[in-house]
Amino acid sequence: MLNIAEWIISSNSTLAKLGADSFDAIGIVMAVEREFGCVLEDDVFSPRDQEKAQLTFRDFVKFIEHSMAK
Repeated sequence: MLNIAEWIISSNSTLAKLGADSFDAIGIVMAVEREFGCVLEDDVFSPRDQEKAQLTFRDFVKFIEHSMAK
């Protein structure tokens, strides 16, 4: 996964701006699923999809919360 200092990441950060690729995104999604016991779409945070590449970590938290509420 990404080797980035925590202080660099904010709620407004996107994976694209942090230099992530699709493998990084998959790793993050899998880690979140393990940690929180939820299931997310495989491509929820895809750096290759222009619209999804603009999702912020704040948006990602909303996806997690929605998934856990089901």
